Amino acid sequence: MTDVVTKANALSNAKRLLILEWLKEPSRHFGAEHPIDKKEGVCGLYIAEKLGVSPATASVHLKVLTQAGFLRPLRVGKFTYFKRVETAFAELARAIETI
Repeated sequence: MTDVVTKANALSNAKRLLILEWLKEPSRHFGAEHPIDKKEGVCGLYIAEKLGVSPATASVHLKVLTQAGFLRPLRVGKFTYFKRVETAFAELARAIETI
């Protein structure tokens, strides 16, 4: 049950939902001005810029989504890239069905 609460809390913020939406189709949402790597994902700085918040604020949102299991971070040098963990959504749906 704790896992469901953590995931639901992560989804209860409009900016975090936007991040998840953008990372579902990163090439559509980040395009040429923010190069993405299909293996690594999207740099957290690009996400902050698109979200219109400071990198620190974006970092908090990204941390919540990562702790809930929706994102996978990958540190490359001084930058962190993020990708969606698609299986996390199916796991949440299965958990909700058991309630």
